[in-house]
Amino acid sequence: MGVRRCCSLGTLWLMAAAAGCGSQRVEIDGTVTVDGRPLDRGYISLRPMAGTGGPTAGSEVTDGKFRIAAKEGTHAGKFRVEITASRKTGRQVPDDLGGGMADVYEQYLPARYNAQSELTAEIRANERNELRFVLETE
Repeated sequence: MGVRRCCSLGTLWLMAAAAGCGSQRVEIDGTVTVDGRPLDRGYISLRPMAGTGGPTAGSEVTDGKFRIAAKEGTHAGKFRVEITASRKTGRQVPDDLGGGMADVYEQYLPARYNAQSELTAEIRANERNELRFVLETE
């Protein structure tokens, strides 16, 4: 009985791994443009949607390009994409930690690309995942 139970547990583990519990993370790269120009600096996050296992993945966007290495990537599935970018407002406020004044920044991309994102992406296993996002501020 003990040997049979051990083999049964081993078989269950192999079945679970084959079903996706042992899924590999995948590399993701792509581009982001805003009003026809590469996004100078920002951040992109991919958040799993219902039915997709995690983890969340993200990367800085520089000169309109981003790359998420496989070791920091996510699994295959459908993801909600959030893209943020901030810029100085020209205002300053007192800096409580260091004294002096600190610049005030604002999120300048519309909420439909971040806090209330309408962007999605399908990430596929064993394929090149190159994403392209064309954003408009108006």
